[in-house]
Amino acid sequence: MDSKFIAIIAVAVVAVIGIAAFVALSGGSDHKDVGGYGLEIFGNVDGDNDVDDKDADLLKKYLKAKENGETPPSITLDLADANGDGKVDSKDVDEIKTIASGKAKYIHFLDGNGKEMRVSTDIQRIGAEYFCNTELCMILGVMDKVVAVDYAPYMQKDFYFQDETQRANVKNMVSMNTPDYDMVNSFELDILFTFSYDPDLNATKQAKLVDCDVVYLGLYYPNLLKAENSDYVHGILKAGYILGKVDRAEAYVDWILGKLNYLMEKTAGIPEADKPHVMMTNYQNSYLSDEARTNMTAYGYNDPQGQALLVAGGHNILQDISEEAYKSGYSKSVQYDAVFNDDPKVYADYIFCHTVQYTYAATEMKGVSHGYCTNDYSDFIKAWNFAYDRPLVSDELGSKNHLHINSGDLRNGCSGGVLLAAYLAKVINADLFGDLDPVALHNNYVKEWLGVDGYDVTTQAVVIYPSV
Repeated sequence: MDSKFIAIIAVAVVAVIGIAAFVALSGGSDHKDVGGYGLEIFGNVDGDNDVDDKDADLLKKYLKAKENGETPPSITLDLADANGDGKVDSKDVDEIKTIASGKAKYIHFLDGNGKEMRVSTDIQRIGAEYFCNTELCMILGVMDKVVAVDYAPYMQKDFYFQDETQRANVKNMVSMNTPDYDMVNSFELDILFTFSYDPDLNATKQAKLVDCDVVYLGLYYPNLLKAENSDYVHGILKAGYILGKVDRAEAYVDWILGKLNYLMEKTAGIPEADKPHVMMTNYQNSYLSDEARTNMTAYGYNDPQGQALLVAGGHNILQDISEEAYKSGYSKSVQYDAVFNDDPKVYADYIFCHTVQYTYAATEMKGVSHGYCTNDYSDFIKAWNFAYDRPLVSDELGSKNHLHINSGDLRNGCSGGVLLAAYLAKVINADLFGDLDPVALHNNYVKEWLGVDGYDVTTQAVVIYPSV
């Protein structure tokens, strides 16, 4: 994986540099400056993207030089205690070799919040929160060990659990934002992959769940603009080591970076003045869906929706409404007249409305059925018609095909926003992407990575309307 992975990263970085607007995101944890890729697993002493025999050889040379009073080679000392015993010695060399062989009994790493953890690799019973962790388990081929999920994926278990027996037996953890700990403990989990980035909540989960490692991988922060060093990509690779699926995790990361590189190479040369102006918003609880409301949510630079738009070669109109709001946080509630007005600097060529049906808080949003377990577009069509007929919307866009309703799966699943970026690119920069088929890409993700055969998002899922 090394040469291919590094080559993809190098090209992706060049593409990002070529887009002046792409600067570091504020979201996510700050990774240690360890050089190279810097995967935060203890034992990665050369600071690259994996733990292998090169790390063992480098640490051995380092220890020998120190013993002989010689100048030691440079290493990532902060990640050298591979066995977690508080010392850096020859036992860590042996542990690195064990990790590289895939036979380690424990993996010592930093989680998505930078918290030091050491977890057992003897995992038979997995709990997965929300769509991203559930899909990651599918990608890594460990769904046979997933015995419990929270409310949202449970409500779509017909898709996520292809084995009928497992589907009948999988448990619903309901709201993991406010867990019923007695119930979750009854599932006897070995590990819980949590969606929440809240360190206090995760610490409480760790304290109250018996004999269960609670791991936040960092999948909340895809960071499409610097994906090669994002919490999201780090988390995927860490899961590969924890679950003994390193090759699969590396291959999936290569796929994500390759697709992002393809998109960014094509859009890097678009002058800022020529980029379509787009509002990334949500449909529910907004002016677009409720006659009593005057507010709209605008997603900014740090949100996967805002990042996907930049990858696709668009200009986010929240930046024109408020530069501060655009660059801070994830979204900003704005009044509809901040968007639809006579200001020549603020205008929308396209509006994309994100929808959610099943939430992390274990609630259901009625009236927008979508996703992998829905094949009826009637809710989306109704929402599309209602939103376009709102005062000023049709005047702003000029064409009904410039308004799109899209599934929350494109933001909350484990594609890291790559699929959303592809759908966006095909709509707003169609001339650049004549060779791009987002539906084919989506089907490839479902078949090759989620492992669902004989499934076609064109006819078996509700993803985006109007269809691309």
